[in-house]
Amino acid sequence: MQMITGEVRKVLDDEYKNKNGNLVKQAIVVIEPIIGRQNYEIYLSRSQVDSGMVDTWLKLIGKQASVSVTMFVNYEYRFQKFNALGNGQPLKAFTG
Repeated sequence: MQMITGEVRKVLDDEYKNKNGNLVKQAIVVIEPIIGRQNYEIYLSRSQVDSGMVDTWLKLIGKQASVSVTMFVNYEYRFQKFNALGNGQPLKAFTG
């Protein structure tokens, strides 16, 4: 488990259709770290999106927040991604 802290820049819709043609809801929260230029993309799962976490994150755009994540690494295709833990709720939100 890792914690990512920074300014919430945007929340992107990342829906797709699976092989059965069913729509799978997902979202990506883009967080700019306090130090550095590389933004982090944190993926919210279908259950997190269904529970209303997208609206919670949209309210935090432009503010500092933290979230617990796990990192998924695929060595075969050489990529990694961060998945929000639990219900995907931000741990801290700072107004300044």
